Amino acid sequence: MKSIIIIFIQLVFVNCIISQSYTDKRGNEQLWGSVLINQLQDGSYAEWYSKNYENFETSLSKKDGELLKDVEVKVFIGTWCGDTKYLLPKFIKSWEAMGLENSKLELIALHNSEDHYKQGPSNETKGLNIHRVPTFIFEKNGEEIGRIVERTIFDLDTDILAIAKGFPYEQRYRAVTMLDTMMVNLNPDSLDTKTTLRKCVRAVYREASSVGQLNTYGYVLIAEKKFEFAELVLKVNRYLNPFHPNARDSYGEILFTNGKLEEAKEEYLEAIRLKPDNDHAFSQLVKINKELEEIELAQLK
Repeated sequence: MKSIIIIFIQLVFVNCIISQSYTDKRGNEQLWGSVLINQLQDGSYAEWYSKNYENFETSLSKKDGELLKDVEVKVFIGTWCGDTKYLLPKFIKSWEAMGLENSKLELIALHNSEDHYKQGPSNETKGLNIHRVPTFIFEKNGEEIGRIVERTIFDLDTDILAIAKGFPYEQRYRAVTMLDTMMVNLNPDSLDTKTTLRKCVRAVYREASSVGQLNTYGYVLIAEKKFEFAELVLKVNRYLNPFHPNARDSYGEILFTNGKLEEAKEEYLEAIRLKPDNDHAFSQLVKINKELEEIELAQLK
């Protein structure tokens, strides 16, 4: 009887882990944490999962699956994300067509709120540089052999085969990968220096093709509480895109978070000059001015 109770408790515990969910700011229920494929085949998720699964035709076969028989894949998704809804069901169909077991796929749903932006409930993304979803990380013997980030380079089947065969395969958003690698070797005391800024800019200026690439990475670092690294990344983005209001606004936000009020104020004023209807920048300026007034009053006492 005791054994039955223990098993029951374990099953309840596992089910609670698997079934975590939350309601987003639009009032939609989203999954968070470990996900089983059958969870995506029910309820509100079934509409997009079934549609994209059934409508996809894969060219992969069990012969191709032999190349991946010793490979496991970590799949970071967002049930709120259009790219996940489009690509994940197709990936699973290709995986199954190769005769591979779904047990070798570890699906982890990430949050989309500001406080937990692209984070899992148990720090599942730590050290993996997850900044876009879906991200498929192929691992063999515990070592990463390739990843597909958000969208394919060629097409899904070709991308999977390129990784499986060990062909040269460069994922999207190389600027993020390059900066993330650089962060590991940077002295924390050097993050706010011109030398480090120049080094980072030189490394990525050819690869950072859009303002959103580094912007997203910066906000992921903020959610991970890596505020000094986030400031450097958003500063690089601001340097590369000095006339883009989003780059100025985001850099202002991290400066404000890090207590650099006067600098943050300058960035928000520039963001408003570039985009006069920037309500977020206006609201942030109100907060900054209030804090500056309080500091001034405190100094007068």
